[in-house]
Amino acid sequence: MNRRFLVALIIVLLACVVVVNSQSYAKSSANFPTISYHTYQGYNITITTSEWNTTVYPVIYSSNFSHYNWKDSPLKNYILFDYGLTGLNPYGAEFLMAMESTGNLTEQNVTIAFEKIAPLDATSTGYTNQQKLDSGALPGFSNSTPTSFSNPGVRSLYGWIFAGAVIVSIVALYFLFNRKKNE
Repeated sequence: MNRRFLVALIIVLLACVVVVNSQSYAKSSANFPTISYHTYQGYNITITTSEWNTTVYPVIYSSNFSHYNWKDSPLKNYILFDYGLTGLNPYGAEFLMAMESTGNLTEQNVTIAFEKIAPLDATSTGYTNQQKLDSGALPGFSNSTPTSFSNPGVRSLYGWIFAGAVIVSIVALYFLFNRKKNE
């Protein structure tokens, strides 16, 4: 392999990393699991993807709910759900229990339910759910705390670290295999 080919390969790989990274941030809506709950008034309520998107998440995106801009966050789908989007995380379970005692699925009741669980700590990390949300951390995950997410520059740095590791690996493999050919 010559140097031009190696440089071209590195540029193509960097472009791929940038494109894949930008596409992951561009995902706007997800298919959330259908969850049902039973209200204290005896009603069975089923929350589908449509209801999550039209009733629950608008409350989360409201500036009255959190100081953090969750609407533009790549982590927004995981506020209430696990990483596979197959079920609720601990914060989502707290929300559902609060909804059971609050009532039907309306924007007002969703707001009340979130206010009920704001002072709780879903994952026993020492931070309230509201402290985590206001800092951009996920309240349903114990490894997501306000201190780990307080600096947005650090989060964007992870992508550059990954890209750098890919480049270093390619260069190292090139010289390793190239040396073996010459011996």
